Amino acid sequence: MLKQEKRGEWRSADMAMRNLSDQLLHELGREIVCGEREPGSTLPKVETLSEMRGVSRTVVREAIKGLHARRLVESSTRTGTAVREPESWLWWDPDVIGWAAGADDNRTVLLQLSEVRMAMEPAAVKLAARNATPEDVEAIRHAFDKLTYALDDETVWAEADGHFHEAILDASHNMLMASLVRTLQYGLVQSRYKTMKALRRQQERDSPGRTAQALEMHRAVMEAVCSGQEDTAHHAMTHLLETVVQLLEEEESR
Repeated sequence: MLKQEKRGEWRSADMAMRNLSDQLLHELGREIVCGEREPGSTLPKVETLSEMRGVSRTVVREAIKGLHARRLVESSTRTGTAVREPESWLWWDPDVIGWAAGADDNRTVLLQLSEVRMAMEPAAVKLAARNATPEDVEAIRHAFDKLTYALDDETVWAEADGHFHEAILDASHNMLMASLVRTLQYGLVQSRYKTMKALRRQQERDSPGRTAQALEMHRAVMEAVCSGQEDTAHHAMTHLLETVVQLLEEEESR
């Protein structure tokens, strides 16, 4: 009984350490990716970070291991732990793309994210038109129905639009493609939120009906997929994503 209690205490202590390490990893990761710690700059020593953040040295070491795993830093006995150039970062890591997309100035990364989508999602939607089962079609139509009620709220739209595109990815029945797109999930949420916000601003300023047009572009994708029209689906998704890229470019130029 005492041994079981001891093992339980060890597990609890280990969990607490991991939680603290994860928290510190996210704090340092955001600081690096958002530019608060510039490439070439060095992190404080483990002992210093431990005192600054009020955590154990073991917690600091685990957090730094996480930064190394994401290629955000490199260490040497001569220079210590230094921030690497962005070109070296593991951008496909969900945390890295999440930190970048959540930055105050996230326009460039969201634009690049949309360009990645341009290279992948038209192909995925074409596969969905070819491979969708009756259950897939029902899921896609249900996800689109949710979109129709989300036009007035950017946050609700971002979530509903995510479900819509995920339903299409699932219908492609290409697990590798679906998994790759899902690594970008947090960045995609930020992109969808920003896009709808931009559409609403344009609508209020000088372009009435822009949000309704966005909904109709999604309807065109849905109808093409659900009716098995591969080329039409590819074209409709390409047009939709080109509009997203255009919106983000316009926002970046403001």
